[in-house]
Amino acid sequence: MLNAIYLISIILGVSSQDIFKKPYTNKVGGKGVYWFSGTLSIAALLFFVVTSKGLQFEMGILPYALGFAATYIITMVFSVKAISCGPLSLTALFSSYSLMLPAFYGLIFLREPIGVGFIPGIILLMISLFLINKKSDNNKISFKWVIYVFLVFVGNGMCSVFQKMQQTKYDGAYKSEFMIVSLGMVAIAMLVFALVDERKDFRTFCKGGWYWAVLCGLMNGIVNLLVMILSGRMLVSLMFPLVSSGGIIVTYVVSRFVYKEKLTKIQFVGFLIGIATVVCLNL
Repeated sequence: MLNAIYLISIILGVSSQDIFKKPYTNKVGGKGVYWFSGTLSIAALLFFVVTSKGLQFEMGILPYALGFAATYIITMVFSVKAISCGPLSLTALFSSYSLMLPAFYGLIFLREPIGVGFIPGIILLMISLFLINKKSDNNKISFKWVIYVFLVFVGNGMCSVFQKMQQTKYDGAYKSEFMIVSLGMVAIAMLVFALVDERKDFRTFCKGGWYWAVLCGLMNGIVNLLVMILSGRMLVSLMFPLVSSGGIIVTYVVSRFVYKEKLTKIQFVGFLIGIATVVCLNL
C-alpha cells in the first residue's frame, strides 16, 4: 500500500511540473528560461534542506551529483523551450518515455529480470513514436521542437540513471545530501547563465509568474525524494514504466480539457499505443 501511495504521488508530481510550466510559457514564450530554471532549482534545494535531518556529506557522491546536475540542467532548460513552441501533451509524452532509459539500465547493468512483454513493448513503443510524430495541417510539429524534446528525453532519463547509480553504490544512503549538492550546482550554474545572458529578461520572468517556477521546484523536490525512496523498494524496470504511463494519462487529460490542446486522430492512436507499450513492459 505504501509503495502505491509513493507511486501515485510521483505520477502527480511529474505531471504537475510540465503543467505548471505551460501558463508561464503562454505569457512569455521562451524568455527567462535560465531565471525560471534557477528559481525552480533553488525551491527544490530549499525543500531538501528543510525536510532533511542529520545530514552527513560523503565526497564519493560528487561524481554522481555532477552527472545529475548536468543532465538536470539540460532537462529544465529544454523542457521550457519545448513547451513554448510545441504541444504540452506531446512534450510530456516524450518526456515520460525517457523513463525507459533507467529501465534499460536496470535490465542491462543491474541484471533485473526481463518480463515476457518487454520485446512486444519495445515494438509498440516504436510504432507509437512513429504515429505521434505524424504531421497534419492542424497540428504541425516543428524541427526545433523535435530537437528540444529529444534533449529533454535524454536529460530526464539520465537524471534517473544517476539517481539509481548513486543509491545502488551507497545502498540507499545519502539521498538528501545527493540532491542538495546536485541542486546547488544547478542553481549556481543557472543563475550565472541568467546574469550573463538574460539580465534584460528578469522583469519578463517576474511578470510571467515567478511563482510557477517555485511550484515546479517544490514538486520536483518531492518527486526526486520519492523516486529515490521507491527505487530502493521496487524494481526500476517496473517502477519507471508505471510512472511513465501514469504521467502520460494525467498530462493528456489536463492538456485536453484545461489548455484545449487536441491531438490528430493518428497521434491519438499513437497515444493509446503508448499506454499499451508501458503495460506490456510491466508483464
